[in-house]
Amino acid sequence: MGDTQEMRIVFPTPEKLLTRGVIIILSLLVAGFLGLSLSREGVFGALALSPWGVLHGKVWQLVTYPFLNGPWGLLWNGLLVLFVGSAIEREWRTASFLWLWLITSVACGILWILVRLLMGISVTGCGAGACSYGIIAVMGVLFRRRRFVFFFATMEAQHIAIALIAIGIILSLPIPPAPIALVWVAGALVGYVYVKAGWSLRARPSVRPRLGRSGGKGQFVDID
Repeated sequence: MGDTQEMRIVFPTPEKLLTRGVIIILSLLVAGFLGLSLSREGVFGALALSPWGVLHGKVWQLVTYPFLNGPWGLLWNGLLVLFVGSAIEREWRTASFLWLWLITSVACGILWILVRLLMGISVTGCGAGACSYGIIAVMGVLFRRRRFVFFFATMEAQHIAIALIAIGIILSLPIPPAPIALVWVAGALVGYVYVKAGWSLRARPSVRPRLGRSGGKGQFVDID
């Protein structure tokens, strides 16, 4: 006789959703949106990603550009951070989750600058797409076979991640010039490397990292 498993859909409580890291990122996303609404040119010039800005000392643009989103970008990225980001943060610690966001932002920002300079095009980088794809990739690796609600159905996290990344690639191809748009999807690769590197460090006998609170296989090396 085989074991049968009952599948239950459990919706997280506000307390579980509004973790410290999530509150920080959501607050900055809202602040960036409001800043654009009040003074688009000033905020864009100071915080959006520009090769010449970074090369002339505005290195903070590598960190601030994800927080500049339009209404739909704010809605999508905000919901992703709220529901998926909070789940990741509960598995890890706040610092590890925030480092994921920061490293993805900087890595994709540098890649975006290199692609733009090589192609000789004139566009300004903004939006949390790269960081969102980093979160999606980590979800697929960290939770793998855990099932989530996706478009009114339940799917394993790894399949949801693959589907969203594939959709991102397909939607980016028609956008001229495509390589620039694909840089944000590359955030998924950064997220994948980040979590795999953390597991690799944890597996070394000489390394004794502090682990997350949840215990078990989902734990992650804390680098704070």
